[in-house]
Amino acid sequence: MTTEVPVIPVTILSGYLGAGKTTLLNSMLRCDHGLRLAVLVNDFGSINIDAALIASHDGETISLTNGCVCCSMADNLAITLLELLSRDTPPDHIVIEASGVADPRRIASYGAAHPRLRLDGLIVVADAETIRERSVDKYVGELVMRQLLAADLIVLSKMDLIDEPARVCVREFLRETVPHARFLEASHGCVPWDLLLGVGATRSQSKVAIDSQHNHTAPSEGHHAPFSRASFESDRPFDRARLRAAVEALPESVLRAKGVLYVVGEGTRSVALQKVGGRWTLEKGRPWDGGSRRSQLVVIGTFGGLDTAKLAEDFSSALADEPTVESD
Repeated sequence: MTTEVPVIPVTILSGYLGAGKTTLLNSMLRCDHGLRLAVLVNDFGSINIDAALIASHDGETISLTNGCVCCSMADNLAITLLELLSRDTPPDHIVIEASGVADPRRIASYGAAHPRLRLDGLIVVADAETIRERSVDKYVGELVMRQLLAADLIVLSKMDLIDEPARVCVREFLRETVPHARFLEASHGCVPWDLLLGVGATRSQSKVAIDSQHNHTAPSEGHHAPFSRASFESDRPFDRARLRAAVEALPESVLRAKGVLYVVGEGTRSVALQKVGGRWTLEKGRPWDGGSRRSQLVVIGTFGGLDTAKLAEDFSSALADEPTVESD
């Protein structure tokens, strides 16, 4: 019996020089996410990895005690990706740090260039202090705008360094300049890893339900900004057309969504929903394990930005009219 080879998601992390990409990467490497994460960087020297976390260092790769690796891609990105794919234990997720002067769309093309890779999202870090000035700079403005326009999700960094009137201005700038993208605010690179890399499995429930988990603490220096999370589960299958309509109707406050879904007509396979910022896909997922088929969906949005009752109504309405039994 042939074992299906898993597809590895790839996240591109971009942003102009000094925006805060490396700070975000350091935070990812220290997170307790349980993923075998491979981070591809141009310069090891910029990655501040705690000595206690380093298991080995062979010159081109730093292996960490938590199962993550940090690899140099200075010579050839494609070769580095192929090496990762050929490992006996490949990573669960790959993060590529783009050079500050690189066009992220070109690097993102690698995320779809191999059948075992899938582009998970293009994240752009923007410095809240300087992004407006740099976007119109005669030397770097065009590059900065290309980076912003390519983004699925923009991390607005260094918000703690500007006052409230400046924060209002930079938010309005992003809404007008890149209306298709979603953005979140961060200080000191503190962003929940599941907003950037995916969403963990929802807890099991016996009926259709949706709930939210709110952090009611105001954001403070050195801590995550508050976000809202909602989960949805059902044993009934989705109608594909209704499901697409429900996903398209998600509000702009939704930053990230991921689900393993039971959809009419898909036989023994699940359907994987991925949403990063304004971009989303519905693709064939893994075969169902045994006879149990159940949709599990998690949505993450801005604090107070999720209407859980409306989400429950919309996704419940997207379910098929009658329970459907799929033949094996």
